[in-house]
Amino acid sequence: MSDTATLTQHLLADEPAFASSGEFGRHVAQGRGTGPQVLIGDLSQIGLLQGRGDPPLDHRLAHLASAGDFLLVRATDPAFEAYLREYRGINGLTVLAADPTDDRAVATQAMTIPYLRDPLVKAARTHAGLTLTSYLTTGTIWHLAQVIGAAAGCTVYVNGPAPQISARANDKLWFARIARDVIDDKAVPPTMSAYGPEAAAALALHLGRTGAQVVVKVPDSAGSAGNIRLDASLLAHQTVQSLQGLLLARLHGRGWNDRYPILVGVWDHDVISSPSVQLWIPQTKSGPPVAQGVFEQTVLGAEAVFVGAIRCGLPQSLQVRLIDQAIRIGGVLQALGYYGKCSLDAVICGRGTIHWIECNARWGGVSLPLQILHDIAPDHTFDGVVVIQQMIKSHRISTSDAVRALEPLLHRRRSGEVPLQGVVMLSPPASKQGIAANLLVFAPSQLAAEQISQDALDRLSR
Repeated sequence: MSDTATLTQHLLADEPAFASSGEFGRHVAQGRGTGPQVLIGDLSQIGLLQGRGDPPLDHRLAHLASAGDFLLVRATDPAFEAYLREYRGINGLTVLAADPTDDRAVATQAMTIPYLRDPLVKAARTHAGLTLTSYLTTGTIWHLAQVIGAAAGCTVYVNGPAPQISARANDKLWFARIARDVIDDKAVPPTMSAYGPEAAAALALHLGRTGAQVVVKVPDSAGSAGNIRLDASLLAHQTVQSLQGLLLARLHGRGWNDRYPILVGVWDHDVISSPSVQLWIPQTKSGPPVAQGVFEQTVLGAEAVFVGAIRCGLPQSLQVRLIDQAIRIGGVLQALGYYGKCSLDAVICGRGTIHWIECNARWGGVSLPLQILHDIAPDHTFDGVVVIQQMIKSHRISTSDAVRALEPLLHRRRSGEVPLQGVVMLSPPASKQGIAANLLVFAPSQLAAEQISQDALDRLSR
């Protein structure tokens, strides 16, 4: 038996809940089935993002739609829906908006609110099936499939991972353990669990005394939302009691709800690159995980906020190592019930040391643009790709304003034509902080893509 198989066997024995997708009854199955898709881009089930709908990234999954599909969002944007029709060629999409006074997850609302639930039940009954595709696949999504399937009397498919492996894979502490078990003890930076505020402060001070930069993370948060970075100058003047109070204040300020454990670890200081390996993990019967590309992330600030990505420029030998390790980790996730898109984030330190940081077990800022590129030109590879996801500190603009500003650059779908270059607007630009630039740029070369990206940002800023 291989090391991976042995590890998987131990994990399954420790957590029988990994098999929990079978608990939703005879009308629910995993995969892609018959009938329309229901696309759910709601971010509210990610740790620390509850109630944050700014910017409206829940429209991003609309780019996966075909005629007859449904999109569930918190609020409609008719101008963005017009952009999808006129430029992206997405017609026949039914957009259903949740109750704006209801803070519950959109999928939870769809189980009980008739104007959301009834069209989905009717579509499932009419087409003898339905498929739910969600930005993040949780137990809530599986329960929604159960409700629709029971009411329609047919099979509703969930196009994503089983609930327990979805939760585990998105947990930075659990992922660190898996990366160590699959690769070796040096596969991640020093990473520890703290089960209370005093323990977190004590661990941070202990790591700080070694000269390391310290980070405290909420394990299930997305990206940098739950990162608290502590530099040596701050730690030098703290006691366990004072640091405990400081950590609690900062964590509560991010929306943390006192769930333990939290992660305390070393923040690598000699980072030369922040790559991510984009994986497609099929169901076990359909073959092993597949690497769909390596991208370098652009991050800003002390907490490393994700603001975009470009194709990876690291040496090929290093990319091969990244892909090999990512596929090995992906094989364990697959054996535990993971199915769908997934990206593994790493940092490259010093002279080529790979440290794995986290798993984005969901549709993400790069996996969705890659799927859009595949849909635009299935048999073509664009050498130049830039993904932009950043705030422009400027006046607010409407979707119609953004379309007019970007119009000369925007990709417009034309039947049978392979475009040379273009810009895709991934979501509406409205934001309380200014303009939310969320764009995909593609071109024949990386230099051309970066030049178009700067042009697009300049146009939005003006």
